[in-house]
Amino acid sequence: MFPPIAGGGIQRPLKFVKYLPDYGIEPIVFCPEKALWRANIHEKEEYPFLNKTTIYRSGIKRLERYFNLRFKKGITQHPHFYMLALKYLWYMDFQSAWYFECRKEALRIAKEENVDCVFTTSPPHSTHLFGVFLKKNAGIPWIMDIRDAMYDDPNVERTTGVRFKSLIRYFYEKKYYSSADEIISVSDPIVDSIRRRHKRLNLESKTHTITNGFDGEDFENIQLDNKGRKSLVITYTGSFMGKQTPEHFLEAINLLIEKETIDASDLLIRFIGYFDKQIHTIFQRFMPKIPIEILDFQPYEKSLWYQVNSDLLLLIVSIEGREGGNQTMTGKFYEYIGAKRPIFAIVPDGPLKKIIINGCFGIVAPPKNIVEIAEKFKILYNQWKNRGEWHFKPDINLRKSFTRESLTGKLASIIDNLV
Repeated sequence: MFPPIAGGGIQRPLKFVKYLPDYGIEPIVFCPEKALWRANIHEKEEYPFLNKTTIYRSGIKRLERYFNLRFKKGITQHPHFYMLALKYLWYMDFQSAWYFECRKEALRIAKEENVDCVFTTSPPHSTHLFGVFLKKNAGIPWIMDIRDAMYDDPNVERTTGVRFKSLIRYFYEKKYYSSADEIISVSDPIVDSIRRRHKRLNLESKTHTITNGFDGEDFENIQLDNKGRKSLVITYTGSFMGKQTPEHFLEAINLLIEKETIDASDLLIRFIGYFDKQIHTIFQRFMPKIPIEILDFQPYEKSLWYQVNSDLLLLIVSIEGREGGNQTMTGKFYEYIGAKRPIFAIVPDGPLKKIIINGCFGIVAPPKNIVEIAEKFKILYNQWKNRGEWHFKPDINLRKSFTRESLTGKLASIIDNLV
């Protein structure tokens, strides 16, 4: 996950690359040359600091047909996909094709560049195969970084097929954690889950939490443009993956409109990102009653502009805590606090809820309780209707702790101690 691929997944490795030089560490990037995603950008147009970064691109020729069918032609089901799934079934995911195609190239580069440390980040979780390989064949210390839960991903339905995959993932988890010198993840619940599941490996000393964050420089030149605006603009940026859905929020808004406790003409609810047919069906069901605007995936800078120029930012983690939703520390939250706009968060009990409440970053409602979501939204709506704004005084010091620069400092410390 690195430019020209776009999306939330690239921001963590991208910002590490940006700020590691400030700590005396030179990043060298190894990423695919022929990978596509739902959205793609040209990295030098949007991220000029990459002009100073050494980047090697290799592969993935083995997946070119898949990328063409899935992301150029928009085909979601094809016999070729099943063939790939069967071929790479035992290797976490079929993106492992990149590892088998390019591992020798990665080894050659690591030796030529005299690399001191290897850092791999997932998903896709097969990326960590490079870490295992380079440590074994070049004797290089390895740090693995996990952006989403590997074994117990709460976004995935627990079907028979998924349970079978989980057995394979458990095997690779054990292999990875035994080999890695340091293990990092984005939330305490993910780290705690790893430690509990692999008690015999005694991972406490080499597991760490480094959350996602925001880059203050991304917001420096964004201009406010809200003169003459009369509606309450609510913005959601990003996609809805797995079990995530806007349905409960829209049900709550619809309930308030039907009871005539809020005026639909006061609202503009904007969804920005890539949405599949199922999500579009949900939007279409509510659009006759609720003012909804749907925008396709936007360049990162433009997405942040929409956030800053909103009255309220919508955050949805529609999975209960008992289902694993407490592990989710979405990167979107940190962008939102970077935008300095109040958050309407539909999230379960867990670290994310605690940070929002403790930091006074917004108001929180439970994921699937439509009545309570409606009640919490009505509070904000009434404040806005009566005063044109609401009480919003976030904790500045807590906000500063989530800057990408300070978080990269934590990674730099781990690297220094390891090397």
